[in-house]
Amino acid sequence: MLALQVNADIVKKIPTDWPDLLAADYKNSVALAGDPRVSNQAIQAVFAAGLGAAGGAVDKAGDAGLKFFAELNKNGNFVPVIGKAGTLAQGATPIIVRWDYNALADRDTLKGNPKVEVVVPKTGVVAGVYVQAISAFAPHPNAAKLWMEYLYSDEGQIGWLKGYCHPIRFGDLVKSNKVSPDVLAKLPPAAAYETAVFPTLDQQAASKDVITKQWDAVVGANVK
Repeated sequence: MLALQVNADIVKKIPTDWPDLLAADYKNSVALAGDPRVSNQAIQAVFAAGLGAAGGAVDKAGDAGLKFFAELNKNGNFVPVIGKAGTLAQGATPIIVRWDYNALADRDTLKGNPKVEVVVPKTGVVAGVYVQAISAFAPHPNAAKLWMEYLYSDEGQIGWLKGYCHPIRFGDLVKSNKVSPDVLAKLPPAAAYETAVFPTLDQQAASKDVITKQWDAVVGANVK
């Protein structure tokens, strides 16, 4: 899921949704984790912000995302620097929009220096998926099937979760109390993921076309 990775030692008022980022509290604070003209993570971040601004209308999310970042840039809140753990810790990019598993892993790596908060926005919650497949030409397809069964078992799914990748059965595991409290305590609230949108490949392609081709004209911030 796309999340807000926040240096809580610098940012005292933690944002909870996309519109919050437009406030004067976040001057020179908000960055993307890539160049939105080429990076899928950054493109999806723009899409997510637009999805929130467009009230969940996927077909309008690309345009709305560009307008959101144009306003963010006009307000002086957008930092045209590719955000990463180092720039977050240094304070150059106190807020970074990035995949939650990367943000949570950075939190552990930084070990409280600085304190890092990871927030899933209230609106515009966008998920990206990783998929598994078995080759039609696999020499031992039943072995692959057993591996797939393990990946989707309780144990396999919780293994993904311990690495901060939310598995497809996350909601079911939480509702059936299969996830230990210590694992849940390291994650954003489970309820934050319930409204996640999984854009189709066609929807992603359409929004990517809008965002990559119009970023320079609409936002005008050269990210590097």
